Amino acid sequence: MSFRRTIRPCRRARRGFNLVELLLALAISAALLAATMSALNACFIAYQATTEEASSQTISRLIMHRVLTMVRTGTNFGPMPDDPLETTTTGDSIEFRNTAGQLITITFDDSDGTLSMQVDEGDTRVLLRGVRRTDAGDGGSVPAFTMEWEKGTHLYRVTMDLTVADDDSQRTKADLGYVKPIRLVASATPRSETW
Repeated sequence: MSFRRTIRPCRRARRGFNLVELLLALAISAALLAATMSALNACFIAYQATTEEASSQTISRLIMHRVLTMVRTGTNFGPMPDDPLETTTTGDSIEFRNTAGQLITITFDDSDGTLSMQVDEGDTRVLLRGVRRTDAGDGGSVPAFTMEWEKGTHLYRVTMDLTVADDDSQRTKADLGYVKPIRLVASATPRSETW
């Protein structure tokens, strides 16, 4: 018995993509690329906002620590209360003498949002920009400096309460509104009063 195999030639027609398949593939690719670019843009904005917020916090805390160190080592604080029976004064500036005997004046300027320092009636140096008054929650605002006095002449404690937002001049249009303001509250007692 002989088996005979017949070999039939395969006549499959080789064909390419038709126009509908090609357009469908292009539409899917475009949708995937658009989703990827949207996710990449969101990642970029989140990275930029996080970097800006971390930088603002670091600089703000550094400036606050520097000011509080000067307060701790300072003497002859002012402005003193008008009435010796007053135990608390508030305001936008504080002045004192440092260890070298220089008159230091630290001022919060609400009009341009700066915290600045002046040494011996010299040039004023800006310490921090983007500073604003902290909202009290009842429609009012918290004073920048609160000084607590004992017997009207001895400063017991200085409290600073400020809100720092990122500097508008340093932002781009892409990151507007993404950085949250930072509230800085700190107190210091002059060492001359603790000993």
